[in-house]
Amino acid sequence: LLNANQVTKATGNKDVFPVIMTAIVAAVDKHGDLMRCSVASPGNDFRLGAMEAPPAIISTYLGTAVTEFLDAYRKGSDATYTPAARTVKTGCRSVADFTVPTEDRNRTSPFPYGGDRLEFRAGGGAQNG
Repeated sequence: LLNANQVTKATGNKDVFPVIMTAIVAAVDKHGDLMRCSVASPGNDFRLGAMEAPPAIISTYLGTAVTEFLDAYRKGSDATYTPAARTVKTGCRSVADFTVPTEDRNRTSPFPYGGDRLEFRAGGGAQNG
């Protein structure tokens, strides 16, 4: 897991989280071709009609809140990233309202940050077994 608060607490340094996130994004940018090769197989390449999954280009998606935080950090801000939560009101008496992270879980990104973790979603079913 890559929880900003846990990383800061464990290291005692609030600069570690943005540095790790930046390093990961740079690594995906530089080595996306190797990540793509790691999931290439006839079965995986032709799933969903070879139009959607896995994508031909591996990219990462951090969501608006993390992207804005990293951009502010790059510009010299010393703020600490604290993910906000929002309450989902179901409108149904039999289902209680619940809290979810505000990070956008972009379902089309092969390597998104989904609130406390990065997910590598390009693998096929046989690779997830």
